[in-house]
Amino acid sequence: MKNNLMKYIFICLIFLISSGCITSFDLELDANEFLLVVDGKITQKNASHELFLMRSNRNGLLLSNPVTKAKVTLFDENGNSEQYIENGEGKYVFYGESMPRNPGISYFIEIELQNNKKYRSRAQVMPDVVKPEKAYYELAKIEEVDDPENVIFKRYLNIFVDTPVQNNNQKYYFTWRIDHAYSFTEIQCPPPPNQPPKTPVKCFISRKFINDDIKIFSSENLSGGVLEGFRVASVYLYPDWEFYEKHFYNIAQHSITYEAYTYWETVKKVAQSTGSIFDTPPAPINGNIYNVNDPDERVLGFFEVSAVDTIRTYTFNEDLEPISIRNPCPFERYLPRHWACCNCLTIPDSHLERPGYWSYLHDE
Repeated sequence: MKNNLMKYIFICLIFLISSGCITSFDLELDANEFLLVVDGKITQKNASHELFLMRSNRNGLLLSNPVTKAKVTLFDENGNSEQYIENGEGKYVFYGESMPRNPGISYFIEIELQNNKKYRSRAQVMPDVVKPEKAYYELAKIEEVDDPENVIFKRYLNIFVDTPVQNNNQKYYFTWRIDHAYSFTEIQCPPPPNQPPKTPVKCFISRKFINDDIKIFSSENLSGGVLEGFRVASVYLYPDWEFYEKHFYNIAQHSITYEAYTYWETVKKVAQSTGSIFDTPPAPINGNIYNVNDPDERVLGFFEVSAVDTIRTYTFNEDLEPISIRNPCPFERYLPRHWACCNCLTIPDSHLERPGYWSYLHDE
């Protein structure tokens, strides 16, 4: 699994899980020396929702040890509940099979560790779903100097959204999470000896987008009811062959609570003071998790309750002119071909299942 999003505590957490460099750890060991780290969210979507439990030292430096064998339960204001299922070391999954989630209802999680410590998140009311009006892009060229005598130019695709930001004077708070996907088509290649020819197929490759900035927005000081031209991502157009065929950019707009907004705003400010969100901050940031029996215990992380709507845009290679993107799998034998032209399933994260949104706005 390739996960995403922030790197202060949370992006470190996800990268550690993705890398597989994990040692199983029950928090009852050295429980007074380490801090619990919680990273999770739920939305109204009928999909699985992940939550991660890790440990940190008291300076906020995440350690590569998940917290296992915990009991994690989601509650709503009406007393309904559903337990998360442990699915990987430090990863817990909520499937929502018996507990629907709806805007206007408050939710919180409860975490019970092996050492009998119990933690909760402060209850949050799920905001209304806000549907973006438009997603679009434009090319950008950035000049970089890799040594005093060499200037290079890198091409990016800036992704923008327009979205309503007010409803009957109600203010909204947003964060955006991006992923993208592209297709890659094989060609007819000579089969191995004594093997029948293989029918070429089209692969679909999914990518998580790791931003170097935290994209949040508050409508509190905005006049008017629409936010226009908000840049939610800058996609580096490299390697260029990934952009030869249809390439989708999926923008999940999360309507978040004011508490979540202030938390991510604090993370953003600390990151800016240290250089980027990939630098270790000078001090850990408290979230919305607390020890039920010891409110003075410091707990790191945030459990987010949000409502999400996804909007998409896409490109073909001709949309990226003046960038010239060569066909990675030319039929002419004398031209170089990409290594995956005979078996596109060798591309990491590739699969043959066509995403349900692939014909969005345009049929291939």
